Amino acid sequence: MAEWPSARRSASVSIPGHAVARSSFPGPLGPTQVRRGAAAVAVTGGALSLMGAAAPAGTPQVGAPEIADVETVADLPAQAAPSGVLLLPSVLPVTPDPDVFDDPSTLVKAVQMAEEQAVRAEEERVAAEERAREEAERAAAEAAEAERRASVGADCGISTGGLGAVKGFVREAAEFLGCLFGEPSMNGVAGRAGTSDHPSGLAVDFMVDRATGDQLADCALSNQDALGVKYVIWEQRINHGDGWEPMEDRGGVTANHFDHVHLSFDSADGGDLSGC
Repeated sequence: MAEWPSARRSASVSIPGHAVARSSFPGPLGPTQVRRGAAAVAVTGGALSLMGAAAPAGTPQVGAPEIADVETVADLPAQAAPSGVLLLPSVLPVTPDPDVFDDPSTLVKAVQMAEEQAVRAEEERVAAEERAREEAERAAAEAAEAERRASVGADCGISTGGLGAVKGFVREAAEFLGCLFGEPSMNGVAGRAGTSDHPSGLAVDFMVDRATGDQLADCALSNQDALGVKYVIWEQRINHGDGWEPMEDRGGVTANHFDHVHLSFDSADGGDLSGC
């Protein structure tokens, strides 16, 4: 197949009664006319592309139908094309819009802002869910504590003024036992000699009679882990949870713990409290 030269020029096609200027391409046999619709030409960025099939035809027939004057080949009616003549459709160059992406920085900033807003929205959603979860857990814990205290009688309104600044779990244990055993007087933080747990807020004395003291001491040992009890002293005996052991004589009823039950605490390990 003969190659088409790259130069484009205009040629005049003679149709009886009319002279129409149309585009044509030079070839080995002179300007070649192309039939309308037989080929499509696209110009993009200065490049000329020929799409579709077009083949040279013979000499235009004499006596073709009369047609009106036209400015471009594209305006010719299809029936006006003489048999055997190739007509070229009008070529419309594609000109890029100079305003499109002239400055892409604005678009880039808009995308970045959208991404940042999406990240902030996700962080706020996660934080809100975390706060809601913590509030729900706190409310559930408070409800459970209120139910526990009500079930063991720890909300009897016993006076805790004598406890001083004991640890929180020590105060709760004192209220639990005090409400169960007749609301006795309770002493907490106080100055003591030796290795007493009173100065550190980890000990409570319950002033009781003998019968009440027996029951209170047994109840404290039964709930030793739940209350965080380290040991119990009662009637000149000490019990760390593995049985009673005698103590030395300290010289008096109070010093030998005959008028009060002493509880020392180490930590609140949790667990269920059982009634006594």
